Amino acid sequence: MTKLNYISAVVLLAAASVAHAQTPATAPRLPGDQGAASVDKNLAKDPDNKGLQNADEQLKKNRARHAEQLKKRSEKHEEKMEKKTERTGSHDTMERPAKIERVEKMERPGK
Repeated sequence: MTKLNYISAVVLLAAASVAHAQTPATAPRLPGDQGAASVDKNLAKDPDNKGLQNADEQLKKNRARHAEQLKKRSEKHEEKMEKKTERTGSHDTMERPAKIERVEKMERPGK
């Protein structure tokens, strides 16, 4: 690679990383975000389209169902973690025996 190619590659990579760093932080993407945006855009163009209206209703139902599932999962996870902390926090630790000194081997008779 020539020196000019190397420098141009470094400049391009630096510009790409700067552009990526300057994009605003967005909320985490949820299922159906892209579809909802597309349907909303198309509904703005053609509000009388029955198929788009049905798609919009279905997307709203799916989002509500998804939010309910996430809520149930988080509640279930919290209950599981509470049980785990109760289980691990309630038992007494077993006392360990004092350090055992080295056991001497017995000599075998007959040798």
